[in-house]
Amino acid sequence: MKVRTEARREAILEVASQVFLEFGFERASMAEIVHRIGGSKSTIYGYYPSKEALFLAVTKAAGELHIESAFDELAAHDIRAGVLEVLGKFSEKLAVLMCSPELAATHRMVLAEAGRSNVGALFYEAGPQRGILDIAEFFRRAMAQGCMRQGDPTVAAQQFIALVQAEIQPRWYYKELPPLTDAQIKDIAGRAMVTFANAYALAPDSAMAEAVSCQ
Repeated sequence: MKVRTEARREAILEVASQVFLEFGFERASMAEIVHRIGGSKSTIYGYYPSKEALFLAVTKAAGELHIESAFDELAAHDIRAGVLEVLGKFSEKLAVLMCSPELAATHRMVLAEAGRSNVGALFYEAGPQRGILDIAEFFRRAMAQGCMRQGDPTVAAQQFIALVQAEIQPRWYYKELPPLTDAQIKDIAGRAMVTFANAYALAPDSAMAEAVSCQ
C-alpha cells in the first residue's frame, strides 16, 4: 500500500508540474490536475490541502531532483581538505539548474504571482532561502577554519549565488533563447568562482590542506 501511495504522490507532482508550467499559478486549477490524473479532488486534497501546498511540493521535488545531492556534498565536506574544488563543482551544478527551462518558467510564474498573494514568500522560504542558509553554513565552517576571508556567511552565500546567476538571469526575460552548451555553462560557473575566490581570498586546495590554520 505504501508503494502505491508514493507512486500516486509522484504522479500527482508530475502532472501538477506540467499544469503549473502550462497555465501559471493563478490560472492553474486543482480541477485540471484531477482531470489529467484521474480520480477525484478528495484524492489530491488527501495529499495536499491547497493549491499553494501542492505548488510548493512541486518546486521542492524539483530542487531535490536537480541539486539536493550537491547540497549534501557541501554539508559533508571536510573543510580541512580545502574548499575550491567542492565549491567549484557545486557552482557548476547550480548553474545547470539555473539554466534549466523549468527553473526559468518557475521564477517567471512566482514573480508574476508574488504581488497578488504570499506564494512568492512561501516559494522563497521553502527553496532559495534554505539554499542560502545551507551555503552560509558551509562558509561559516570555512571561515572558522581560516580557509576564507572573514565576513558575514549569509551575505557571502547571497553574493556567491548572485555571481553564478549573473550571466544566466538575463535569459529569463526572453521568451526563447538557444540553450547553453555544457561548456558554456561550465565557463559561466568558472568565471563566478574566480571572482568569488578573489573576493574572499580562497587559496588553492593544496595550500589550504597544508596550512596550520586548517589542521
